[in-house]
Amino acid sequence: MAFKRFQNIVAESRFLLPLSAIITAGACYMVGLVDNVLWMQLVCLVLSTALMVELNNANQLLRVVSQATPAFLLLLTGVSIFIFPDLRSGIVQLCGIAVYFMIFHCEQRKASPGWVFYGFFCLGLASMVFVQMLYYVPVLWLLMATNLRALTAKTFWASILGIITPYWLGLGYYLYQGGFDQLTGHFARLAEFAPLGDYPMLGEQQWVSLGWTALLAFIGIVHYTRKGYQDKTRTRLLTQVFIVVDVLTIAFLLLQPQHYTLLMTLIIVNTAPLVAHFITLTHTWLTNISFFIIIFITLAIIAYNLWAPSSNFLSAMVMQACSYLPL
Repeated sequence: MAFKRFQNIVAESRFLLPLSAIITAGACYMVGLVDNVLWMQLVCLVLSTALMVELNNANQLLRVVSQATPAFLLLLTGVSIFIFPDLRSGIVQLCGIAVYFMIFHCEQRKASPGWVFYGFFCLGLASMVFVQMLYYVPVLWLLMATNLRALTAKTFWASILGIITPYWLGLGYYLYQGGFDQLTGHFARLAEFAPLGDYPMLGEQQWVSLGWTALLAFIGIVHYTRKGYQDKTRTRLLTQVFIVVDVLTIAFLLLQPQHYTLLMTLIIVNTAPLVAHFITLTHTWLTNISFFIIIFITLAIIAYNLWAPSSNFLSAMVMQACSYLPL
């Protein structure tokens, strides 16, 4: 049995998830949870965390009993806490986890069109607030064929029906808002692209959060490439799904940064199980030091993203006060 270092003790502790929840809840409060009435956003985050717990446990993403995956979902959400007020990001995050939870039930079960329908129904729901989610449909079909081994004629048509159903249910709303022009305009955004790499629209906070989350994803991918053979075959196939979607989403964001807010939530969903795998299942002195560094920098970035808006607000107040002083 491998020697348990401090990182392993923390990762397997039952206190990790509650502590992460307290930290992220405090961050949510600081960005205006009460003052700006962001309760629906909090509900989405709570449901996302609960669903990630179920996804982690039901699929045994880690070889030991650990809640590191939902804990890092919360911590990485705190790293990008400035996107929390956007309700659409909470919906996309919740639906993204739900898609995995549903379609992972289909692994090597070709007679499972029901789960496929529910999974793509969640994807269709997400696309109603972020139509570019439909770009992921061919990717999921490919992963269902290669990793989940569950793509058949029945599951293919179940996925099509699942995507269409939310729009069918919401057809009355679209007709009320503006007829079919509203619906066609929604899908027309699939063909709208901003100039590639239009980075001036991203501020310092966005770059810091993206850079750190992408670095953690890279660490998790490298670790899994080296040590993934120790997992069961099913776990390896599921983890590869996270890796593929994570890499594609980071590339998507770098090419079309105008979608930063919504794509960042998907990057967080896919990075959380990768970094949790690294923290929980490594045992060397170097990874133990890395654990301290990861936690310290993560907390520092959360504090920075909470401090930056406050400092800007205080600076504005000082400048306004100075404008009334006689010079």
